[in-house]
Amino acid sequence: MQNQILEKSFVVSGPARLELSNIRGSVDIRPGADGVITVKAEKLADTGNTEQTEIEITQDTGGSVKVKTRFPENWLDLLFCSKPCKVNYIVTAPRACALQINGVSNTVFAEGFEGEASFKTVSGEITVRVMNGSLSFDTVSGDIQLSDLTGKLHLNTVSGAIKGAHLSGALNLNTVSGDIEFEQSSLPTVTANTVSGGMELETGLGEGPYKFNSVSGDLTIKLPADAHCTVELQSLSGDLSIKLPVTSVSRHNGRQITEIQGGGVNVYLNSVSGDMELKS
Repeated sequence: MQNQILEKSFVVSGPARLELSNIRGSVDIRPGADGVITVKAEKLADTGNTEQTEIEITQDTGGSVKVKTRFPENWLDLLFCSKPCKVNYIVTAPRACALQINGVSNTVFAEGFEGEASFKTVSGEITVRVMNGSLSFDTVSGDIQLSDLTGKLHLNTVSGAIKGAHLSGALNLNTVSGDIEFEQSSLPTVTANTVSGGMELETGLGEGPYKFNSVSGDLTIKLPADAHCTVELQSLSGDLSIKLPVTSVSRHNGRQITEIQGGGVNVYLNSVSGDMELKS
């Protein structure tokens, strides 16, 4: 049985928008011609139930292009172990296109866009590069790789690792049972909550504040050698190691306040059963 290929192009006027939802397979999105969104879908034969796996590619009255893999869910499918085919999507869109990408058991790659973008997957990897705007990521049992992103960054993960480099912008992060590593970044403010996962963050300091909450996970923050900050620590069962010049240390009501190189930007560390380290 041959693979089924479907390709459509749409003219988009005004702000472009793409909504794409896949079940199994891959999604690859890159900038193309202004005013045009092109979608190529390839349904892979012999990877699932070909007849019941449907591909919809449409444009609504508002101009948004909507792409969806459909597969009926009922008890007979479960009884006969029926599953959807893998579908691979290759999409080109204007650089200023808003993206809303959802997937289950598929990989996602996107690069080169500006504006609002949302990525959600269950059991699939996300790779996003060279983007600027309000960027949101939600994954369950999937890894995320990010590089050269600028803007507001929102990340929520369960049981998935996150790696990032050259990130710039306000960061809001929530993760459960996943390790995090950000390198060579410039984050002016951070709010991070981790449960049962380690975190390593390298960033310059902006206006702040920087707030880290960790349960059963170690935290390492790498700052510039000339960083000036005031660190407030609360910990039930964790040690704090500071490998930067300390000006003063005070303790009050179970809190430790440490001024580094005269103090400055506020850094808040709250830990339950996790060690924390600040270094250059």
